[in-house]
Amino acid sequence: MKILLLKPFSGLCVAVIAIASGVLSQGMAQISFWFVALVIGLWSRFAPIAFRKGIETLQNFFYGDVGGLSFLEVFSNLDWYWLVLIPMVGELMVGLILDKFTPDVRAKSVADTIQDSSLNGGRVSIREGIASLFASLLTLGAGGSSGREGPVVHMASVISSWVCSRFQFDTITNRDLLGCGVTAAVSPASMLQ
Repeated sequence: MKILLLKPFSGLCVAVIAIASGVLSQGMAQISFWFVALVIGLWSRFAPIAFRKGIETLQNFFYGDVGGLSFLEVFSNLDWYWLVLIPMVGELMVGLILDKFTPDVRAKSVADTIQDSSLNGGRVSIREGIASLFASLLTLGAGGSSGREGPVVHMASVISSWVCSRFQFDTITNRDLLGCGVTAAVSPASMLQ
């Protein structure tokens, strides 16, 4: 029983040991890197949870409170025109968001994050990332088909880019911190299926 209670703290213990060993070997600059990586990781860790809650909120808004029902049960109780109208209105809003806020009128994906990371010094466009987030939320909330991992990865890269722009790190540090954020975001996303 004691082992189960201590398990959540094992990651924190590893982080503290890593920070302490980094300070001994590389000095105070390493502390700021590890601290910023920890902050980005924590924010990115909660991003998929907030994303999932956003999808549920939009589904409840569009289709009514679904409670514990599956969407098959919810859809079977709706009139046919709602099954056409709700996704159509949702995708119309998605099109308007992407047209207004992204240059290529499409939501960003994992491949875009990798490309932006390598071409833009470890940073992604915050404006395009937020637009892609809302587009994905509306698509999934209105009953459209899309994956959850791509938007979650892009959310983490936006968080990392925003923090890195505040501290003005170099390109290599930006890429390292982007990797910290994306890794922290993807791990809980797989548990929310």
